[in-house]
Amino acid sequence: MPPLIQCEHLYFRYREEQDFILQDLCLKINKGEWVALLGTNGSGKSTFARMLNALLQPEKGTVLIDGLPANEEDHVWQIRQKVGMVFQNPDHQFVAATVRDDIAFGLENAGIPRPEMLNRIEEASVRTGIQDMLSAEPHRLSGGQKQRAAIAGVLALRPDIMIFDEATSMLDPNGRLEVMQTMAELNQSGITIIMITHELEEALKASRVVFMEQGRPSRDQSTHDFFQTPDFLLSRSFTLPYFLRMQVALQAQGVHLDHLSLSEQEWVERLCRSPLKV
Repeated sequence: MPPLIQCEHLYFRYREEQDFILQDLCLKINKGEWVALLGTNGSGKSTFARMLNALLQPEKGTVLIDGLPANEEDHVWQIRQKVGMVFQNPDHQFVAATVRDDIAFGLENAGIPRPEMLNRIEEASVRTGIQDMLSAEPHRLSGGQKQRAAIAGVLALRPDIMIFDEATSMLDPNGRLEVMQTMAELNQSGITIIMITHELEEALKASRVVFMEQGRPSRDQSTHDFFQTPDFLLSRSFTLPYFLRMQVALQAQGVHLDHLSLSEQEWVERLCRSPLKV
């Protein structure tokens, strides 16, 4: 089966006098994957994401979404129905007075008939856990509720791919947890998730990590393999989750670990099961 997303030798800059933000970027993403895009500021993560639904076009190279070229005008509308985006600030995505009307707005623009529209609003609200908030004004919701409402608006269009661009960065811990749970449920239902984040705790939930540097992936590994070399992240000023820091500290003291555990629960269970070897 061909990849759902195929990018070949992408180059992009916002102005001719600037350096390229994306430089010879090549990446393939398969249907059903959950990919975390990591990287320092300016590495090209958000620019790349906007190419996947044709908000930006490469200066050179090709982007294929389910076999459709994103740089051909005839396919742009179809691609934008396949690729939904959830942004950092949910308030920027609301255009209507109630949550229900806001979800309906995107469906109306897509030409969805009213009976089908009502079914999709109900389905999307149930899947995101906001079925009791449809009559609420979006600005009265909590941060996590707002972001789930924004997700519902995208989900109602039934995309194959959902991109989350720093979608939890403005939320409190409870709001982050709500959105991460929603992402996991969407991925389990078969939707391909691309998550741009600076939070390593969030990247640990993905099945694959792509680390961007200087406009291209410098690492592309399974999440398990990526986090087995924490020095790579430390050298780039990332802060490891506490349970990973503990394991790194133990290794530095000569404690032998077969591998680093990628969850606090797994780490505690390993500690309880067997003595550490020095």
